[in-house]
Amino acid sequence: MTNHTLPWKQSQAKEITALIEKYPIIALADIQNFPADLFQKLRKKLQGKAVVKVSKTQVIKKAFEHSSKKDAAIKNQVANMTAIIFTDMNPFELYGFLKKNKGKTTASAGQIAPVDIMIPAGDTGLPPGPALSDLKAAGLPVKMMGASIHVSKDTIVAKKGDAISAPVAATLSKLNIKPIEVGLNLVAVLENKMVYQPSVLDIDEVQVFENFKIAHFHAFNLALNLEYFTKDTVSLFVQKAVRDSKAVAIEGNVLEKEVVGDVLAKIQRQANALKARVKEPAKESA
Repeated sequence: MTNHTLPWKQSQAKEITALIEKYPIIALADIQNFPADLFQKLRKKLQGKAVVKVSKTQVIKKAFEHSSKKDAAIKNQVANMTAIIFTDMNPFELYGFLKKNKGKTTASAGQIAPVDIMIPAGDTGLPPGPALSDLKAAGLPVKMMGASIHVSKDTIVAKKGDAISAPVAATLSKLNIKPIEVGLNLVAVLENKMVYQPSVLDIDEVQVFENFKIAHFHAFNLALNLEYFTKDTVSLFVQKAVRDSKAVAIEGNVLEKEVVGDVLAKIQRQANALKARVKEPAKESA
C-alpha cells in the first residue's frame, strides 16, 4: 500500500481545489468494485470531455473545504475508492454517457446471471487435462478433437436470474467469456448548488424526445384553436385569412385580379346549371 506523504496530499488537494473552481459540473463515482482495466478505458473515452481524478477521501474533502463550494452537500458523499469527475457536460448528459459506455467483465460464483449465458459450440482452444473435467462439471457436452477440447453444441450454462455456479464461473473465465455488464457507479452530481442523485438522472432519452414531440403537437393545436399568434402559427393564420377573403370575394362577385377567374368560373357553372333546368320549347309541326 502506498504511503502518501504530506507534501503529496497537499499537492493533490491544491490540484483538486483548482478543478473544483474551474468546472461547473462535479460528479462522484464509486470505483470500489469497478474493474481497473474498464476504468482506464473509460478515462480514455472521457478525454476531451472530462477530467477524472482519484485520490484519498480526506484529500478530496479537504479540497472542497478550501474551495468556494465548501458548503456543497456532495462532499459528504465522498467515501473510500472515490473518483471525482470534472466536466462541462450537464448532469443528464454525463449520466447518459456513462450509461452508454458500460463494459463487460468475468462472472463470479454466486452472481446472478443478467441474461441467459450461452457457451457456443466449437473449439475451446483448451488442451486435454483438468480443463476437460472443469467443462464437464459446468454441464458442457465436450469431446476431444485433435489437440484441443471442443464443445459439441450451443449450451446455456446459466439462465437469467439464476445464481452462477462455481464450475460455470471457472469455465467462463477459462474461455474468456465476459457475460457481466458493469458501469461506473455514479454516486451524485453537483451543478451549482443542486445535487442530483442517479435515480433522477436515469431517464429514457427516446421516450423523453417522444414526449416533447407529443407536447409540441398539442401546444401547436391549442395555439391554432385559440388563434394565438406565434412564429410557428402566424403563417397558417395568414394562409387562412387569404383563403377566407378569397371565398368572400368569390361569393360577392368581386372582380379583383386575384379572384376574377374564380368568379367567372362560378358564374359559368351557375349558367350551365340553369340551362340544364330550362326545357327547350317544342318545335311546331310543319
